[in-house]
Amino acid sequence: MSSASAARVNRLLARLFQEPELLARLRTEPERVFEESKLSAQESAALRDGSFGALERVGVHPVLRMHYQMAINPELGNHVTIRDFLPLLHARLRDG
Repeated sequence: MSSASAARVNRLLARLFQEPELLARLRTEPERVFEESKLSAQESAALRDGSFGALERVGVHPVLRMHYQMAINPELGNHVTIRDFLPLLHARLRDG
C-alpha cells in the first residue's frame, strides 16, 4: 500500500471523531462516504471488512484501527477501559 493511500484512509478515519456528522453518515451510508473520500476499491473493501488485518493491509495506523472499530461497533466502547493501565502509568511516573 502506498503512503499516499495510507494517508488518505488515515485522514478519513481521523476525521470521523472530529466531524460527528461524518461519523453519522458513515454509519448510515458508508459507500457514499468511501466514494466521496476517493477511496480505492481495496481501501473501501478493507473498511467494509473492518478487521484489524484488513485495516493493517491498507496502512491504517494502529490507534485509528481501534477508533474505527469503535465507530462501526459503538457498543465496543463499553468494553474498552484503561482502568488497569492507569495504576501502572502512575507507578512509572512516580518511580521514574
